[in-house]
Amino acid sequence: MNIVISTLVVALGCSAGAALAQQNLIVNGSFENGGQTGVQHFPGWNLVGPADNNSKYGVAESGVSPAVAEQGSFYAYFHGNPTDSSQDCLGQSLSLTVGAQYTISYCLATDGTTLGSGAAMWVVIGTSFGIDYSQDVLLTAYYPNSAGALPYQQFTTTVTATNASEILSFHGIDATSDILLDNVSMTLTVPSAPKLSVQRSATNTLVFAWPSSAAGYRLQTNASLVATNWGTFTNAPAIVGSNNQITLPAPHRNLFFRLTLPK
Repeated sequence: MNIVISTLVVALGCSAGAALAQQNLIVNGSFENGGQTGVQHFPGWNLVGPADNNSKYGVAESGVSPAVAEQGSFYAYFHGNPTDSSQDCLGQSLSLTVGAQYTISYCLATDGTTLGSGAAMWVVIGTSFGIDYSQDVLLTAYYPNSAGALPYQQFTTTVTATNASEILSFHGIDATSDILLDNVSMTLTVPSAPKLSVQRSATNTLVFAWPSSAAGYRLQTNASLVATNWGTFTNAPAIVGSNNQITLPAPHRNLFFRLTLPK
């Protein structure tokens, strides 16, 4: 029996569950939780490594510019002048999916002069709690050098996880003022939903296609858009040119189809 293609409805895009992947993996990235301030006080952060000497960093609350949070009331500050090569270090351990991409964002500022002081902040991610470029990737090298305070600047980087457990860490020194840190976030990067197309072949089958670069997507079908019991096709798509393709018999009723990215 022939099917009229206009009666076939194709739903495009990811399943609604993909939006849940935007959860921030960083605990207390805004430093608002805990309600306490003080030197070496970082609620929720599970790795702290002070400089070997002259360490001075923690969480502060201030409403007097320029010593203010980027958002909210609390922020982390780094102020110290080690006489060796050590830094005040703050980090957090993360459970990641190897091969997945993550977007990391944070805001840095200063609350006074850094002119000629050698102030610096290094941000790295990797398996060491330190700066070891055989294990870690440098995300930012921040060298403020200004006669006055510098406003918050947002830094955003996308990385691919190479280990199931990694550490995002911040390493700072500032002898003349404070380097301020606020709004740290790390979220799973969800790609844009690929376009799903369908054509009827000469043998009255339906050929579904989407870009082969969209790895991991599965074709699903349902008789209703409002139902939750979507069926997933388990047969692996064939790669034809630059597309994934699945060929199905033409149905005898209206059906909805969509692509979904499993969690």
